Amino acid sequence: MGTLFSETLVRLRKEAGFQTAYRFYHDNGGGPVLRMSYRNYLMMEQGTSLPVINKLQKLYPALRLPQTTPAARELIVAWLRTMAGDEVYKEILEPIISAKTEAVGLSPVHKALQRTLADSKYYLTPAQFRAMLSSFETYKCSLTMGNDTGVWSAAEIAKAIRVKTPAAEKSLKELAKAKLVKEVKKGFYKSRVAGQMVGYPNMSALEPELRGKFRGYLEKLEQTGSCEWASKGIIRADALALRGLFPLISANIEAAQTYAVTSKTERSAFFYVIGKVVRLWDF
Repeated sequence: MGTLFSETLVRLRKEAGFQTAYRFYHDNGGGPVLRMSYRNYLMMEQGTSLPVINKLQKLYPALRLPQTTPAARELIVAWLRTMAGDEVYKEILEPIISAKTEAVGLSPVHKALQRTLADSKYYLTPAQFRAMLSSFETYKCSLTMGNDTGVWSAAEIAKAIRVKTPAAEKSLKELAKAKLVKEVKKGFYKSRVAGQMVGYPNMSALEPELRGKFRGYLEKLEQTGSCEWASKGIIRADALALRGLFPLISANIEAAQTYAVTSKTERSAFFYVIGKVVRLWDF
């Protein structure tokens, strides 16, 4: 029989786009990242084990939950209620927790959109992510293949992303080894993830060099592109309360996936959709 914590964990895991416990555990890097065995994690979902606080901390980034956001708060409240029991929680802990300012959560429309998109998510494992970032050419090749359902040769990919054919061929072989594309016939490849919403691993669990390389690739893409539209604003706000905005921004960025196509149209192109909140200075 499950507990409030196990039920909340399973629901948040599915909302994040991990349809099974197995995929959640292994797509997030397994034991080296989560610091627990698969059996230990499975016991959490089954309600037979409650994680200690340092294990709980590993679950937030794996579930793609920024701390102090409403969903993250929901997980910690479920953990506290399961640990202390409802009576103790209501008498001692709830008055303290409820006294804090609560951030606004997602609207029903955004929640519905989030549930719909969760079914189409494919999370890259850390190993697949490293393979994708093995070179800038491989990264561009991965983006191109991952957004098209057709069959491509190295020469065709090279022309599409404007690189030399040998570089494209090397990239395709690298991606095939990582099981992101498959060679359907000699020299021709097809994506294994086209049509799905590809999610990246938990960045905090990756080595700094890899995170730096990824940032560099994104900056390079942005610098070589042209801005289609932008909206910006500068506000003064409470840092904790503002975190309630983060899930909303994330949901709107993910909503861009509903416009994605996997075959060429008259005006199709690659678009880099960005959402950022930048702290300027404390005031």
